[in-house]
Amino acid sequence: MNRTYIKDLTEGECLIKGYVETIRDKKIMFLIIRDVTGFVQVTIEKDKCPDVYEQAKKLTPHSFVSVTGNCVYSEYVRNGGKEIYPTAVDIMSIADLVPLNAESGQDLRMDYRWIDLRDEKKVFMFRIQTAFERLAVEYFNNNGFIEIHTPKITALSSEGGSEVFELKNYFGQKAYLTQSPQLYKQMSMMAGFDKTFEIGEYFRANPSFTSRHDTEFTGIDVEISFIDSHHDVMDVEEALLSHIINGVKAEFNDEYKKYFGSDIIDLNYKIPRITLADAYKILKTEMNYEVPRALKGDLDPDGEKLICKYVKEKYGSDFVFIIDFPAKARAFYSMKKDDDPELTKTYDLLFKGIEITSGAQREHRYENLRSNIAENGIDPETMSEYLDFFRFGAPTHGGFGLGITRTLVKLFDLPSVKDVTFLFRGPSRLKP
Repeated sequence: MNRTYIKDLTEGECLIKGYVETIRDKKIMFLIIRDVTGFVQVTIEKDKCPDVYEQAKKLTPHSFVSVTGNCVYSEYVRNGGKEIYPTAVDIMSIADLVPLNAESGQDLRMDYRWIDLRDEKKVFMFRIQTAFERLAVEYFNNNGFIEIHTPKITALSSEGGSEVFELKNYFGQKAYLTQSPQLYKQMSMMAGFDKTFEIGEYFRANPSFTSRHDTEFTGIDVEISFIDSHHDVMDVEEALLSHIINGVKAEFNDEYKKYFGSDIIDLNYKIPRITLADAYKILKTEMNYEVPRALKGDLDPDGEKLICKYVKEKYGSDFVFIIDFPAKARAFYSMKKDDDPELTKTYDLLFKGIEITSGAQREHRYENLRSNIAENGIDPETMSEYLDFFRFGAPTHGGFGLGITRTLVKLFDLPSVKDVTFLFRGPSRLKP
């Protein structure tokens, strides 16, 4: 007999496979068996099925089993009215006492993450993540993008900073884990690919212990050619996110409401675009907040939360683009504005108080780019391989990187990226 998923059970003979969620054993034994699609009650009457009952007596919570039997509908059974009267219970494994309970702290739950994830709400969140990436790829396929897979080991530091994981001397020279596919996705523009995307893993050796930071994360990266400004890049990101979020809502809103008590947000409007200078003014005049002097040229976490609060109240938007950052605060590959070279054609996208994207028009002119690298205190000769990309012709281009976990943690309104990461990696978390 072929296996039936619990959500697909109908009356009649069946075979299900899953794990034991709860056991109640009085005059009649009741097992709740769960698989990835749901749960069902298995009812074992000792007098009628003594062999099955004796086998089931060996079970502990979280043991994995397969159950053969007869599925019936009963008005007395909650949660769908289905129950199974088994003719056989085959034990795959007997579970030890599980070291987690409802009061377990996050660190302990991370130690036993595979057990922590045996929860229908958490399974649902990963189904959403699956749909998030599927809908992203659907958008890219519908709009002529080419998928690329860039190296995750590189001799180039993509941002010229210190937050890189350096590898031991395997290659006979310094090598790093990539912080982003930035330099290589730009190469794809020089190859004439026109529009490219990648969904991949990236590594950042930051020492931060905040709820938004991780050292290994999954991102969606996009690069497009023949643009006029960073506004063209924002247009693409806005269209991508609208396709994803509205698609997720159409498919999952009822389940989301069951688990989270509200509807999934809509994204059927133009996202407001506010210059960083205007954001500073709004924060000072409207929110009575001034960004700390040391962070001029960017927004601090409190500033991000407050500007999102302002935009939500004024425009009804959960998103806001903050644009036109100072050159001193952005990476060397950012294009400076023609009318004010102190500023760049760059942006951040904030979602419910957290930055989920950094994007820009890139500098495609060889001499300008070489000058930018030097101005950032980097010897251009150390970036000669990257600079070579631009020596043989380069289109105008730009792109962005979207953090999936940061987006999902705000979509679910959860406290930490740990909650939406299968196995979190941070400065103090290397296991399991």
